[in-house]
Order: sequence, then structure tokens, then C-alpha cells
Amino acid sequence: MTARLPGLAATAAPTLVFVTAYGADGLRTALVAATVAGVMVLACGLLTRRYLRHAAVGALLAVTCAAVAVGTGQARGFFLLPMLLPAASSAACLLSVPAGRPLAGLVANRVVGGPPHWRSHRPLHRFYRWMTVGIGLVCLASLAAQAVLYSRAEVAWLGVLHIVMGALWPGITAATLALSRLAVARHREPAYGATPPSADLPRPPPMQPRSSPPRIRPALTRIVTPPHGDGRSAANITASCASVKFD
Repeated sequence: MTARLPGLAATAAPTLVFVTAYGADGLRTALVAATVAGVMVLACGLLTRRYLRHAAVGALLAVTCAAVAVGTGQARGFFLLPMLLPAASSAACLLSVPAGRPLAGLVANRVVGGPPHWRSHRPLHRFYRWMTVGIGLVCLASLAAQAVLYSRAEVAWLGVLHIVMGALWPGITAATLALSRLAVARHREPAYGATPPSADLPRPPPMQPRSSPPRIRPALTRIVTPPHGDGRSAANITASCASVKFD
């Protein structure tokens, strides 16, 4: 968590500068200061090759939010675009649950290496469903709070809430992945269809005793002598009785 603090600071720096400059010298100064802060953060990221992604996100967000604020002519317009993120997230989470495809399962299950058929596994599907509902409610609460502050033009509190939610999302993501990993490890064997060790396995049939081979008695050979008076040769005719008897 400590290693991520510089990255979070790089992302939150333009917002913090905007709120501070707006309280000191109005909207125009705040817009210029936020834009310059975003460019400086990006330049530092390019030079040091560290936290480049956070710096790029912070710079892009600062320039885009400043452009929206210029278009609306109000300081609270700087936070109009960031309000779309919790709105889209809460809608995606809460609509994916009745559709039978909880968003937490579609994302976290693949990251933690869960079973591909988790939707047919009731415990895992139930876990991802409630996890998705929880994340959707957090997004919805953030959206409601920002909407109230936006309607009251509380620029300073909008900036504080924006920074707090930006720092909170990495923790929510890490907690979601950790709980998903525990749930997958707990239900891994049932999820993959493995047979529990306590289940009764079919036993092989008992072996039958081997029978001894049949004994063969040699055939009896007899000499057949033709009767007297036969016109054939008087030589003996040998006939073999090839009958074999088995015990």
C-alpha cells in the first residue's frame, strides 16, 4: 500500500491544486493551475519512468475536467466528468446481477484463476453475486454523495470526496481479489467436479480363482484286421481313433 501512495498522489495532485487555487483566486486561476499541475506531473513521470500510468491519468483527467468547467462556466463543472465513473460502475454492477452474469465474477474470477464454469457452481455464483451487489452499492453511495454536493456547489467537498474515492478504489479492488481467491480455493474441488476424498468409490469385483487346465489322455490306437474272405489286400489297416477325453 505504501508503494502506491506516490501513484495516488500523482493522480490526485491536479484536483488538489484546483480546489486550492479556486479558494484563493477564483475559477480562471484554478483552471490554469490544475492544467499546469497535470502537465508537470506527466513530465515528472516521463523523466523518472516511475508511476507513468498514474501521471498520465492525472494529466488527462485534469485537462478534460478543466475543459468541461470552461464549457459550463462553473467551478463545480470540474467534477461533472468524474461523476460519470460511479454512475457507469453502479449501473453495470446492479444490472449484471439479474442478468445472471455478476460483474465481479466476470472480472475477478478470471484474474484469480477460478473455474471457467463458475456460473454453474452455486456457491461461487452466489459469492460473486453478493460481491457485485456490494460494489454496486458503494458506487451508488458515491454517486449520491457527489450529486448532493454538486447540487449545492460545494466545490471544496467535491474535491475532497473525489480524492478520497480515488484512494479507496485500489483498496476495494485488492479486497475483492483477495476474497475471490479465498472463495475459489474453498470451492475449487466442487467447482471442478473432483470427487471428495470421503466419497465412496466403486470397488473392483473380487478375483476369481484360476482353474487348472484340463488333462488330456492320449488317444487309444487299435489295429483293425479285415475279415477273412475280403477281396482286399491282406495287409493290416491301421485306424487311429482320434477321440480325446477330458477329465
